[in-house]
Parts: sequence; C-alpha cells; structure tokens
Amino acid sequence: MNIQEVNAYIENNKDELISLLQKCIQAKPVNPLYAMEHGYNEAECEKILIEKIKTLGLELYTFDVDLNELEEYRDMPGFITGYTDKINFKDRPNIVAKLPGTDPENAKSILLIGHCDVVAADDIELWKHHPFAAEIDDGVLYGRGCVDELGGLISQLIAIEAIIKTGNRPKGDIWFSSVVCEESGGTGVLAVADWLKKKGVKIDAGIMGEPTDLDVSLLCRNITWGDIKIVGRTGHLEEWQPHWTQGGPVDAIKKARYIMDQIDNLNEEWAKRPDKNHPLEKLPCQVKVAIIKGGHHRSSYPASCELSFNIQILPQETDKFGLGPNVKKEFEDFIARASEADPWLKENPPVVEWVCEADCSEVPQDHPFVKVFEENAKKTQKDSRLIGSGFHTDTGWLMRVPEIPVVNYGPGNPALAHSTNERCKVEDVVKCCKTVAMTCMEWCNTDK
Repeated sequence: MNIQEVNAYIENNKDELISLLQKCIQAKPVNPLYAMEHGYNEAECEKILIEKIKTLGLELYTFDVDLNELEEYRDMPGFITGYTDKINFKDRPNIVAKLPGTDPENAKSILLIGHCDVVAADDIELWKHHPFAAEIDDGVLYGRGCVDELGGLISQLIAIEAIIKTGNRPKGDIWFSSVVCEESGGTGVLAVADWLKKKGVKIDAGIMGEPTDLDVSLLCRNITWGDIKIVGRTGHLEEWQPHWTQGGPVDAIKKARYIMDQIDNLNEEWAKRPDKNHPLEKLPCQVKVAIIKGGHHRSSYPASCELSFNIQILPQETDKFGLGPNVKKEFEDFIARASEADPWLKENPPVVEWVCEADCSEVPQDHPFVKVFEENAKKTQKDSRLIGSGFHTDTGWLMRVPEIPVVNYGPGNPALAHSTNERCKVEDVVKCCKTVAMTCMEWCNTDK
C-alpha cells in the first residue's frame, strides 16, 4: 500500500479530475421536477459516468428505479403516495459499480456514493458565470451542482481511478454508486439500498459525497414538511363591519400572524431543550415557516391563509425508521393549545397537514471508521472537524436497509448549495479526492 503514489497520481491528474466534474455540470443533470419544460434529467451525466466506469474496468450495474420493487416502503421517506408514484423514472438510471478487492472475504469494504441530480438555476442573469458553463475563475469553479454534490461524487470516482492506476488495489471491495432523484424525494438512494439488500451485499462503511467544507459529518437531521391551514371569514375590506360574533369578517392573515408569533415562542423554548440540540449541530431544531399563502382579492378580508413549514428533528427523537411521530404529535398539540387562547381559532381550529418526511441518521463518534476517516481528513485539511449536517442527506436508508454506517464528506460550503453563483475551490475538490483515496486504502486493508 503506497499512499504517496496515489496522492501523487491525483495531484498530477487534477486537471482530468476537474475536467470530468465540468463535463458533468455541463450535462445539466437538473432533476426533472425543476426542469420539466426543458426536458432535462440526469441521463446525460450518468452516461458520462458509465463511460468512465467502463474505462476503469469496474463491475458495472445500472437500473431504473422500479416502484413495484419498492412497494414495501410505500408512505415512508422516498416513496410518498400521490407524489413519488407520479414521477417518471424511465431512462434515469442508478449506477452501482465495484472494484473487487484482492481478499474481500477477510478485509473491510466501503461504499462511495452521491447523487448526480441538481436543482434548477433559473436566475441565470444573476450569475457571475453561466450556471452550466462550469467555468473556473481564480481557482474557483462556478456551476450548478459543483457543491451539491457533483464535486464530492466525481472526487470519489477519481479516487478509485488513482488506486487502480497506481496498482494499489486493496484487500477489501470498493463500491461506487451514483443515484438519481435526491432533490425530489430520495427515491434513487432507496432503490440502491433495496438493491444492495436483495443482492446480499454487505458493506462495512460508506461515504456520502454531500458538501461539508471538508469537515466530517456524522449525522443529518430528519426534515419534516407540513402545512397549517387557517380559516377566516371574508367581507368587504373598505366597509365598516360588525364583530365576527355578529357575522362580521375575520382576517385569516391576521390569525396566521398570531400563530406565527406562537411558533416564535415555541422556537425559543426548543432552543433551550436538550432534545432539540446536538453537540455536533450549530443550530437547535426549529419550526421554520417558509411559505405564506393568503387572501384572494385586494378589497376583501382574506378568508384563508396557509403556512408551509419545515421542522428539523434529531435522531434521538425518531423511531427505528428515522421518523418523528412524537414530534409531530407535540406540534399538533401545541397548535391546538395556541388556538384555544384565541376565541375565533377556538371555534375554528387550524388544521395541520403533513406533506412529507425525510429520515435522519447518525454514526457514533467512537465507530472505528470515524477514527480512520477523521485522521485522513486532517491530512489534507488540518482544521477538519467532526460535525453534523443541518440539512437532510441520503444516508438514512443506507443505514437502515443494508445497514451501512455512512458519513457525509465533500468539498464546498453547504451554504452555497442551491444558491446563485454556487461555487467551489478547485483545490478543495482535489483535497477531497485524496482524503477519500487514503481512507479507502487504509480501511479496505483492515482485517474484518
């Protein structure tokens, strides 16, 4: 095992690494949910990766998501009735590949995985460089998906190339997977997790290529979406009106504002509670209102208002599926109590409807893989830390179905994901590639 040779290969071929990343961005792998009118999807990007995998001589498996194969997971994260079953998965293949180890029966294995789909970039005129040109400006690569998360994904594949080209194949198997549909539900990774389980594949650890700014993220939070539907009573806004008890109008937006004030109070309480905080997370779990819809005419009192919200839930508050039924119940009860204090809402209580839920995951800090990975991350980035991801990642199903402990690690500031001028330092992509390669060589040469 010669780590220096592998790192030297990556350094000497970093232009090829970045070129492959640029090609994948230029393929415009926008999730169809965000680009139906353009006809984009992940297919062209996956073709590029498949061709690369073939040149490396890896064992290659490709398959479209088949919801019939996933029926047992219906109404769980990744398979939402009335939503997921409307998605067209045809010709959007998942990719799974394997570099067989020299002694796989006796050595530990690893999975390198990430999603190839990206969100849309409809604000082209606001970008410094075109979001799908993948231009480099002063050592920084601009492009949709360079952070989330093509940078991490391509780094993983080139790490495998470096290991092959330098003749440093480890004893354990190295698996690679590029999944579709992360940005609209996570069905792609669910299909891969199910495939691995059904094939009887046992993998000892994994790396998800999500952006972490080269820190090592051991957990992601459950993200739950819902709507609060508030009713009022309409009436002419410019005319004197009697009290609502006498048949007068009720401003639904004003009642929504009251509910939002109560949510602010709840968030202050949650910020102090141990079960809403985690030592690896920067922020406590909160209820964040993200969309407000209300009213129907400028001269009428709004008869309804809808608040769309996002709740974050830590693994410590979830069930065996990574879901948070107790937190949902807590929030429903809170809205009911808040409504009791308002005469109109007491008689016309708001309705909480749950839209979807993304599961969570956590790898213990004392897991042997964490020690190996953290040490290698510090070799390329001295201030690399153990952290938690505030956003959701695809790690949950991998930990629950094929039971692979998966950490998140990739180049780029996650705050720049999905943003105008999404960008990543070229140097950080190279560092990521080296860290992944070193980790594969050390971990996959460890005896079981």
